[in-house]
Amino acid sequence: MASQWLKARQTKYAAYATIYILVVLAIVVVGNVLADRYNKSYDATANKRYSLSDETKKIVDGLKQPATITYFNASTRFNQGRDLLDEYSALSSKLHVKYVDPDKEPGIARQNGITTVPTVLVTVGDHTEKANDATEEGITGAFIRDIKGNTRTVCFVSGSGEHQIDDSSRDGMSQLKEVLGRDNYQTQSIDLLTQATVPASCTTIVIAGPVHDYQPTEVSAIQKYVENGGRAFFMLDPPLKMGPQTISDNDALTNMLKDWGVTMDRDLVLDMNPIGQIAGLGPQEPLVTNYSTTQPIVSSLRRTATAFPIT
Repeated sequence: MASQWLKARQTKYAAYATIYILVVLAIVVVGNVLADRYNKSYDATANKRYSLSDETKKIVDGLKQPATITYFNASTRFNQGRDLLDEYSALSSKLHVKYVDPDKEPGIARQNGITTVPTVLVTVGDHTEKANDATEEGITGAFIRDIKGNTRTVCFVSGSGEHQIDDSSRDGMSQLKEVLGRDNYQTQSIDLLTQATVPASCTTIVIAGPVHDYQPTEVSAIQKYVENGGRAFFMLDPPLKMGPQTISDNDALTNMLKDWGVTMDRDLVLDMNPIGQIAGLGPQEPLVTNYSTTQPIVSSLRRTATAFPIT
């Protein structure tokens, strides 16, 4: 009797163990299938540094026709671009990624004019663009050129002492020009004194810190452009009357903005916080040490202290 009871007990435990093993194996198999089919990841960094930007997601998710990213590199170095390209391919079922080793497939490389690696080509429909580099900026820029064409031009108004896009000094905006170029914007300076009309090629115009008053013809050109649907970005310095360089009140320009509901107060922000003084800043240089993480424009500055001289 004892022997039969022991055998029955062993059989019972063996059955339980077998069922347990089968359940675990089934969970592992299902998990692998789901992981292979649904490639999802979560970026826990505060500024989402390992995630594609909202602009990239919007562009790729909105694809209307099949698209292909072709990554050219040595096969032993495909992993250099795989993480980023996997992020792209997960955004849309219309997007496919191909990896090509120019040494193993020289015909494809020659056909596409590939002479250096890594090189990325982006094809949307029948149109192909070469990415400026194998980064998100470069690849998304190629998507934009494929879809919209490279016709977006930012026009900077000049002629009244504005900050210039070809000026690399502290007051210049050459770095902004470089950044815009990486995002596939063309830039040019326009003088509304000699040509009192905003060129039709301008996607948007920028008024960047004029020192002198705008003439009525300049203001009229800006007003007509905006009220006919154009876009304008105004960056106006406070009208200071101190030192050798003075900044005019620019009444004609500010009155135009006032007509649009934007009032430019002639104020100067002073920061009496001792933290700025400890950092060697005067009260005329407000120090911002905290940014909202919900605003995309400043979310990357969350842990960055920024001074704003003469604001």
